[in-house]
Order: sequence, then structure tokens, then C-alpha cells
Amino acid sequence: MILTRACAPGDILTVFRFQNAPCLGQHNDEGLCIGDTECARRGGTNIGTCARGFNMCCMFKFTCGGVTSTNQTVFVNPNYPGMENGTDTCQVTIEKLENICQLRLDFEEFSLSQPDETGLCTTDSFMVRTTVGERLPILCGENKGQHLYVDMGRGSGNPVVLSVVSNGDRMSRKWKIKISMIECGSLDMAPAGCLQYHRSPSELIRSFNYGPMVEGRVRYLSRLRYTVCIRVEENFCAIRWETEREDGAFSWGQPFDSGASGALCNDDDFVGIDQGSGDGFGPGEDRFCGTKLLDRNTVLLMPDAHLYIGNYVCVLRTEYDAHLTEYDAHLCRCLMPIPRSKPFMLRVKSNGDAAKNAQNSQYGFSLRFVQLPCMI
Repeated sequence: MILTRACAPGDILTVFRFQNAPCLGQHNDEGLCIGDTECARRGGTNIGTCARGFNMCCMFKFTCGGVTSTNQTVFVNPNYPGMENGTDTCQVTIEKLENICQLRLDFEEFSLSQPDETGLCTTDSFMVRTTVGERLPILCGENKGQHLYVDMGRGSGNPVVLSVVSNGDRMSRKWKIKISMIECGSLDMAPAGCLQYHRSPSELIRSFNYGPMVEGRVRYLSRLRYTVCIRVEENFCAIRWETEREDGAFSWGQPFDSGASGALCNDDDFVGIDQGSGDGFGPGEDRFCGTKLLDRNTVLLMPDAHLYIGNYVCVLRTEYDAHLTEYDAHLCRCLMPIPRSKPFMLRVKSNGDAAKNAQNSQYGFSLRFVQLPCMI
């Protein structure tokens, strides 16, 4: 005997509610909640059910030799969720749609061979080829959780090509890269020149291939020059940068026994933070390097406790200060101009000479930013 259940009005509402909504399937893979016929028509893969079993969680994935013009497609290694072992070149093409200006690539899985002793990706490499915008870095190592923005341009009709080149059988490799298409004029677009873009009051930012120290090797990649941008949240006027751990998570260029800033960082690798200082006062410096982020592993663009008076900021000394006006600015302590550059940015630079960095086993940075609210 076959048992059937009558379709309740709520079931229809469930289907419409979850149609085209994100869903989770096997292996925690993200898909799109659509009908099985639509999933098959669009070349997707069934990874589970959604909408109380009335719809299919459909994952759009492709691998070596594939071509896509579908949003939210995932580029995976051929044996995913298994690993790859051997020498190969895996290349996929993302076709340019008329109303798409950017791509966002999210590395949900990314495990390739480590860079060589000079910090270059000579064994394995991940490359993005595009005819628009700035040259993107060649990546390798461990980069799960990282992301990139790729400019496709308004007038260009050229595709973007993603390539993974692997050499040798001593390494197990795996990748899963989600491709999100961003429409021209969308608020989701990253500002021009931003390789990475963060939109939150606080978040953790790591260098590519950040991880535990490897004795006699440099973990961070050579020949990098890119910018990480942070959207300024409403009613936030300042930003604080600090290492992920109190004992330090910053090892980027000389000196190898302390932290330095400004002109002391000119001879080697550095990160750039405009008008940054340890206490938020004075003009600050624009570059930081060494094995500490200054002495306290913290950099401020402006102080935590402050009052805006015209185009100035000052530290509050008494309750009376809260009633000051721009005509009383001379009464403030530690007066300084307010930096107006937006969005907040972290500039990352490494050169091609990593011999001393490898000798000192440098491993990169893991920095947390915290946006600070405007007081008035």
C-alpha cells in the first residue's frame, strides 16, 4: 500500500520562500535551493534536499577545462572532495556577462605546495589571468578562508581564466573556490585597486599562506604588492589594528628582533597603515615592519577616547571637555588633524629577496582591525 500526504497550503509557501535561497548539502557544501528540473537544466549537482524536502540543494561546480557564466559556481579539483597528487595544469574560464564588472573568489578550500626558500610559488601555483585591472599575485600554500576581487571591466568582453599548476607527487592538493559575480554599480563592488575588501566593524586579516613558523623557510610570499580595503561603517571614524595574539602574530621584514616603522622599513618588506601610531597622536607613520607591530602589537589611526571639534580630535580630560566647541580647541590635550582617507586600507609589500627572511623563519601576519565609533 502506498501512502500519500495531501499538499498543505504551507508547503507551497515553503517552496516559494526557499526558492533560490542558499542551502547546505553534503560535506557542508553550499548550494542553491531550486527544483530538480531547474538544477538539471542548469547543469548543477544534487547535494541534498531543502525547503522541507520539496526542493533540491543544487551545487554548480566545474573543474579542469570547464567554462561558466553562472553565478555562485564553484571551481574544484577533479577528485574533490578527495585530493590530487601529481603534475597537471587545471584551467577554467569564466565568461564575461554584460552587466558584470567584478568577480569575488572565495577560497573555501585551498591547499597547494609551500613556496620555495625564496618565497616564490615554483612548485605549485594558482593564477588569475585577466586583461583588465592590476596584475594579481600568484598564490600557493595554505589559503583557506582568503578571498580576492577580480576586475572584469565595464566595456571588456574578455573572460577571466583561473589556473592551478601542480608539479610533483609529494604533495596532496585540494581546492574549492566559489565564484561570485558582482553587477556593475552594485554596493557589493570593491573600490578600485582593492585586492581584498572587508565590510564589518571588526575582522581578522591574514597574509597569504599565514601559519606556524617553518625553521629556515619564509612562509609569506615574495613579490607582493596589494591593498586590503575596509569599508567605513556608519558612525565609525577611526580604526585600531592589533595582532591576533598578545605574544605577537606579526613577522614581516626587518628588523628581526623588534618592531619598526617609517623610514626604517624602506629596505625590506612592510605593511602600510596611513597615519598609524601606537597611541593615535601626531602625524604617525605609513609603514610598519619587523617582528612586532610597534612595541605593543597595536597601531591606532586615532585614540579610543576622543572628541571631535571642527576638524580636530582631542582626548577628554574632564567632563567639561565634552562641552567644548571649535572655539575652545586650544584647551584640548593632544590636538591633531582628523585623517579623512576612506576606505581604511592595509597595504602589503614584499620584495623578491627573501634570503634573510628565510634565515629568520618569518611567517607573515594575522591582524585584527576594530573600527572605533565617532563620539559626537
